[in-house]
Amino acid sequence: MKAKEVINGLKTAIPTEIAWSQGEAYGPSNVDPEADIKKILYCVTATSQVVNFFKKNGYDLLVSHHPYRVPSIPQFIAHTALDCCKGGLNDQWREALDIKDPKNFDGTLGWYGKIDPISFPDLIKKCEKFINHRVIGQTYSELKTIESVVVCSGLGGLVTDLARATKAQCYILGEAMSPAEEMGIPAVIEIGHTLSEQMGVSLIQKLFPQLQVDLAPLEIDTFSNEVYRRREKR
Repeated sequence: MKAKEVINGLKTAIPTEIAWSQGEAYGPSNVDPEADIKKILYCVTATSQVVNFFKKNGYDLLVSHHPYRVPSIPQFIAHTALDCCKGGLNDQWREALDIKDPKNFDGTLGWYGKIDPISFPDLIKKCEKFINHRVIGQTYSELKTIESVVVCSGLGGLVTDLARATKAQCYILGEAMSPAEEMGIPAVIEIGHTLSEQMGVSLIQKLFPQLQVDLAPLEIDTFSNEVYRRREKR
């Protein structure tokens, strides 16, 4: 498949117009439109280890979530357009949590609504089943049973005020910016930044079923501290 066809497909499915953060790096770089694309690697962050993995394993295009350009390889950046697009990160979270009558809580960002009543420990397990990994961040609840949620992949701590305004009982987010008990929301599940966004690979796989589309290994695809870390008192 020609690179120009792949890029056009990505731009159509993940349009920059829908991105929550405007003015960031987006789209293709270092891409020869006539190059043949057979193998795509998806990552959340284009770390040096991911770039080495890309080169070592003969991939033709790197699709990365975070807006960090790599000058040495063909790349497509999606960032918050991927969070907000149809079938994107937050849509996948909405479906995994089975949110009833879902509503976006800030433009096209995130979802909130009712869910079937579930115990807080079972809700954590449901999240872990979806990400196929244990939750690595904070888990906190003043409630035994959760009946409504608000969800935002990635650095959801940036929009905690907006999440709190939904009155949902539990905030499920990638990375917080404060201790869970100080967020003013009865329950919090902090998934882990990359873990909350790795499922973006499934959209790329659906777009190009004829191509090999792989997910970068978690151990080389990491972003910052991944979760909120309480500072030690001195």
